Amino acid sequence: MRKLYPTIVRLFRFGIVGVSATVTHAAILWALVETVQMRPSIATVIGFLVAFNVSYFGHYYFTFRSTEPHRRALPGFAATATAGAVLNWLIFVIGTDVLAWNYWIAFGISIVLVPIFVFFVSRRVAFDRKGPAESP
Repeated sequence: MRKLYPTIVRLFRFGIVGVSATVTHAAILWALVETVQMRPSIATVIGFLVAFNVSYFGHYYFTFRSTEPHRRALPGFAATATAGAVLNWLIFVIGTDVLAWNYWIAFGISIVLVPIFVFFVSRRVAFDRKGPAESP
């Protein structure tokens, strides 16, 4: 259990930052779809771009407590987040444009799948390049 504790703490922190970024993303998505009738597949990209800042700085300072310089961490996280955004966008395009689902169904699927991908990839690519040693 002692070996799992740092990972559990990190996952908890990841969840806090992730929920904050997700709420930001959802609020912007809702506002753009409901108030200006923007297509959900476009509105989600704008929501992602705003939520990206919440996510990057939250994960850098809180989740991973990274010591990587921003000039190294940001490009790695941006690449990971962009891959996550593409996955999110594909879910929206397939869900809303092809299958004609309500955009909240696509959003629900994306907030389950994308964070799992982002956690494991960003941990190694952006914030924790030193190896498997973890600290809470």
